[in-house]
Amino acid sequence: AEETSRLIGNGAYVGATLDRRCGSVQPLSYARGLARAALKEGVEIYARSEVTSIDRIGGGWRARCNGGSVRCGRLILATNAYSGSLYGSLGRSFLPINSFIVATKPLSENIRGSILPEGHVASDTRKFLLYFKLDAQGRLLVGGRGSYGDPMNNEAFLHIERSIAKLFPQVGGTEYDFHWSGRIAVTPDMYPHVHEPEPGLIMALGYCGRGVALATAMGAEVGKYAASGDADALPWPVSHIRTIPLHSAQRLYVAAATLWYQTVDTFR
Repeated sequence: AEETSRLIGNGAYVGATLDRRCGSVQPLSYARGLARAALKEGVEIYARSEVTSIDRIGGGWRARCNGGSVRCGRLILATNAYSGSLYGSLGRSFLPINSFIVATKPLSENIRGSILPEGHVASDTRKFLLYFKLDAQGRLLVGGRGSYGDPMNNEAFLHIERSIAKLFPQVGGTEYDFHWSGRIAVTPDMYPHVHEPEPGLIMALGYCGRGVALATAMGAEVGKYAASGDADALPWPVSHIRTIPLHSAQRLYVAAATLWYQTVDTFR
């Protein structure tokens, strides 16, 4: 408890688990680094080329884009919560949940010293969990779940800002540099899935908010499988796509789950 108080710097939590094997990355910088490594190996990357449909052609596959098409022997669909209707039943096998994040303006040195002073990255165990860290410029970043729909303005992030006021009252009425959101794919069993509904069409998704680490690990193994065709080498089973019953009512699912989890968090 004493070390927890020193690391987090307030009385919001009565205890914590500290894993010194862990670390953190800046996700955008990491993605750019992966892109540079891929380009170095001869991979061609096409930005702003949304895939609008996929279909079998001959012994392989064709992905149609808004500017042309690509043919390949094996196709990996790794669009996670943004899979949409690319492959009929796939988009009905998970719930797309929004994750909201805010970043304060760089904090003064004395305030930074009272918030995760050893540079740790933290998340709590609430049903509507919060996760937070300081970036290299001294901004406090805090994220959590948000509304079902995509945010239309910064007011949609007020629930995160209110959480900051409770967690770190010393931040006070600071201003915010950034507000952003993205979707995560939540599967019914809370595990990532690998599917191959048709020969040569491989799907990997469902990281449930842990995609930076899990997608990296899964991507390497799925890539090996796509190159070799040896499913036994995969550390995950290739499973059938199982759709969520009444998936068209997902807004009701999410609204009901939100209300329930908020109630559970309140009385914990």
